[in-house]
This record gives sequence, structure tokens and C-alpha cells, in this order.
Amino acid sequence: MNTDYLQVQISWVKTADAEFPFSATGPDGKKLIIRLNDFPEEPMYTLLCESEPLTSFDEWPQIWTVG
Repeated sequence: MNTDYLQVQISWVKTADAEFPFSATGPDGKKLIIRLNDFPEEPMYTLLCESEPLTSFDEWPQIWTVG
């Protein structure tokens, strides 16, 4: 399954790690993590799936929630 995680509803949980402040389980059961980058030199966020970087982005997807 090749999921475009930026286009699906994900409920994120805050972590205690300043570099990796959010984690979640994707709709396919994979572990997802958000990394904060060195903004503005780099995109603000990087999405990691099972510890592998997938994509970087600046705008938090509206479909995502933080609980």
C-alpha cells in the first residue's frame, strides 16, 4: 500500500521529544513520526514512516488532528 499520508486523516499524539514532537499510527498500521527541521533553511517538518523519511513540508495538513 503506497499511502499519501498528507491526504489521509491522522490523529497525532504529542511526545516529550522536542525534535520529534508528534507520533501516530497510520491507517496501514505503520508507525509515523514528525521531525522538526531547521526552519527556514529547511522545510518545517519531515514525515517519517517506520523511521524512514518520506516527505518534507511546511504547512500542517488540515485533515490531521493533534490530540
